[in-house]
Amino acid sequence: MLSKEQNDAYRTFYQSARQNPTLDPKTTLLVHMATAMAIGCYP
Repeated sequence: MLSKEQNDAYRTFYQSARQNPTLDPKTTLLVHMATAMAIGCYP
């Protein structure tokens, strides 16, 4: 479980990557998977 501060930072990063029109869909998916794995969620 993440602390509130870590959770807020994660959500900010996740949303910025998700709403970034510069990234192509494949790169966006890889960023999502990497951030999830970084906090301990494995597919």
